[in-house]
Amino acid sequence: MPNPTSDPFSAYGRSAAPIRRELIDAREIEDIRLRHALSDIIGGYTKLRRAGRELVGLCPFHPEKSASFHVNDAKGLYHCFGCGANGDAIKFLRETEGLSFMEALRSLGGSDLPVVSEAARVKAAQEDAEARRQAIADAKAFADRCVDPAGTPAEAYAMARGITAPLPPSIRFGMLPAWRDRETGEWSAPRPAMVGLCVNGGGDLVAIQRIFLRPDGSGKAQMRKPKLTLGRIRGASLRLGPVASEVIITEGPEDGLSLMQELPGASVWVALGTALMPEIEMPPEVRSVVIAGQNDAAGHAAVTRAAEALTLRGLSVRTMFPSAEYRDWNDELRGVAI
Repeated sequence: MPNPTSDPFSAYGRSAAPIRRELIDAREIEDIRLRHALSDIIGGYTKLRRAGRELVGLCPFHPEKSASFHVNDAKGLYHCFGCGANGDAIKFLRETEGLSFMEALRSLGGSDLPVVSEAARVKAAQEDAEARRQAIADAKAFADRCVDPAGTPAEAYAMARGITAPLPPSIRFGMLPAWRDRETGEWSAPRPAMVGLCVNGGGDLVAIQRIFLRPDGSGKAQMRKPKLTLGRIRGASLRLGPVASEVIITEGPEDGLSLMQELPGASVWVALGTALMPEIEMPPEVRSVVIAGQNDAAGHAAVTRAAEALTLRGLSVRTMFPSAEYRDWNDELRGVAI
């Protein structure tokens, strides 16, 4: 990585003007938006199956082989963790059918789909809130079992990735389970993990990310998904630096720790997923955001979506990417070219 200058971002060639700010107001459309179960509407476009409190299926907005499209009836929202598509019933009809806003409203109002009663809405919302409370409680319980990473496999993993700076307090080490049996409620055997403590806009712990490691910390564990979150990650972030007037947001912990090391004085926050960057809850002190993306098509598309969403929230937004020969910030730190 280039050495930072008085403008720590200038070394990355980020000389473009800030993205234009434009504020919008939301309309009060809850009654129509929640008139029908969102899964009944979307079920006509893609097959959905239940997964916990949500339904999942193949995304109707991009080709995929593994289901990454989630539908939450209690909230009336959908989200694709593959392409980043998200919204409510009105947005879904507008994007799939090419309808205007008013046409989508009329379509929902005149649909012969089953109408969700107010009592059913309240019950679903209560059940969703209870599931959220339990997930956050589990995340907090495991966070309490973690320790300072110094001298642990978590520190060894960071060093193996070229990260030699002291790890911030939001990075911990723990022997934690990877999964829970839905029928018995029992957790799997504990494994060594680097643990990121993730907070909401108010700074409250609402989730953890576990990066499961080899026993010596020389790399990630040999398992299908070595990175797993627990709690409610949407809207949360792994803060590697304090609340500041300007923060850098990026996709993963390794990229975030690389930027933290190479840009001392900057406050770096991790979204834990490219599709989640637009949803990070920002405290009122944050007025400017720098989105640090990755050098591939998906990375550039994710940065564009995040920039648009954050700009509409009234934030000043800039973007930056690694040098062209590197895929991400950690690769650049280690000199691993594409």
